[in-house]
Amino acid sequence: MKTKRIYRSIDYKKAKKSKISKLEKQGIITNYYPVIDMHKLGYHTSRLYFDLEELDDDETKDFIDFIDKKINAGLIFWHDYLPYTCGIFLWNKSVYEVEQAIFKIKRKLGKKLIKYNYSLISTFRQYPKDYLFGNPTHTEFRSLEPSKIINHDKNDFNILKLLSKNARISTMEISRKLKIPQTTVSKKIKSLEKNKIILGYRAQINITKLNQINYFLEIYLGSNKNIQDIESWANVNKHVVWLQKIIGTCDLEVEVEVKNKEELNKLLNSLRKKFKGIRKIVFWSQEYKKLTFLP
Repeated sequence: MKTKRIYRSIDYKKAKKSKISKLEKQGIITNYYPVIDMHKLGYHTSRLYFDLEELDDDETKDFIDFIDKKINAGLIFWHDYLPYTCGIFLWNKSVYEVEQAIFKIKRKLGKKLIKYNYSLISTFRQYPKDYLFGNPTHTEFRSLEPSKIINHDKNDFNILKLLSKNARISTMEISRKLKIPQTTVSKKIKSLEKNKIILGYRAQINITKLNQINYFLEIYLGSNKNIQDIESWANVNKHVVWLQKIIGTCDLEVEVEVKNKEELNKLLNSLRKKFKGIRKIVFWSQEYKKLTFLP
């Protein structure tokens, strides 16, 4: 019996690996990344929206490459919401670093930049894509909120940077790139996980290939009484993938993924009916061009 169980376990692992490989070849899984608590590294989260003149394909690719490599944006997204064309998330240690990033972007775009908007993210919550697996509700989530800074060194940070580009990189490859012993790499990764700097690992999924659409919701309330109730709703709703509390613009931001506009309207109507304190919900669809958690 023990031998059969071992073989079944091996067969299961092979089948799982084969399915994952197939999803990668189909472009459904595009990357793997760690979820990092940037507050514990001494960073805060900022978001910039940009209203741009029309850019052709080459100009768009050039700008994305610039904000990726020169500005070190963690999240880059394009959306169909006026008056803004696109946005980025930045992880910085001071508002002066944000200011320098804005100066660089202004110099890069020149007259192409019409205006921009800045917000500070105080809470950043991430949920699993439970709707893809037939789960009726969320049973867990990860929340990035202001917390005590954890001591870390240059090697810790460099390990995190390599993992952020590809969370499946081997400890042997990290050891070779950073020129430190493999045993040191393994110990440091375990320590980063134990200290909850690394909160977990996720696959980056191209939801458009699964016929899903990402919608961003700005929720405006009559008072703050409903905020915790709406958070509780988001914590279990299978379509919610992100939640942000911010300083600036609206009271609460939620991202959902649904099949179509009809499914979105059903969700919005349910939300409005459940929470009478909602004054307005502004929404738009968006597409992520980059998603990592480290500058």
